[in-house]
Amino acid sequence: MSIMSDAYMKMFPMEAEKKVSAGKRNPVLEVPEFNTAWKLYRDTSLDIVKRYEYMAQCVGFTDKDTAAIKESKDIIAANLKAILDHIYYEKLITDPWLSRWFRDDSGKIAREYVDIRRARQQRFLLKILECKWDEEFWNFVRWVGAVHVPIFGFEDLYIPIRLNLALWGYIHQYLFNLFAQELKNDPEKLRRITTAWTKLFWIIIDIYHIDYFGPWM
Repeated sequence: MSIMSDAYMKMFPMEAEKKVSAGKRNPVLEVPEFNTAWKLYRDTSLDIVKRYEYMAQCVGFTDKDTAAIKESKDIIAANLKAILDHIYYEKLITDPWLSRWFRDDSGKIAREYVDIRRARQQRFLLKILECKWDEEFWNFVRWVGAVHVPIFGFEDLYIPIRLNLALWGYIHQYLFNLFAQELKNDPEKLRRITTAWTKLFWIIIDIYHIDYFGPWM
């Protein structure tokens, strides 16, 4: 098992225990769809590549989409600083919800911390642009999400899913505006690239939030 798979088993030790019936049957266990969904969740939490393959099948993410993302590399690389500056220095620190995570004890924006988060997001985007959808990459995505909740992060840290979605929404919007400007004379290439990034974002969002299941369970 991978590091994240081991962590999952520690988080849910009951999965490794032999199940002994107490003589009572939970009605929901009689629903085939529930059993299928739970088995899928458990298996894909233990095998991150299987999770990716399942999600890729769900959204129709194929090698053609990977090729389209590779086509967008030059555009993103040439504009990476502008992308990150916009997200972190214009949007996040002014957002009424997200900005709270960037403030110090006095309520002011902690610029050095914003710089740190910006640098980490740059690392994340560069990892994506490598287009290596292997176990190492998806464990990296999962870990980035996991450290935003108490299970793997600080005990008092819990970043709500809606805020993560807002961040990815900002990135998604900026990239698409950028692509629309750069590829205004090539609508077919624009369609390929924006479609591929949309699919990839949904896969990343899913894997990023795998370990968000623990806190409310």
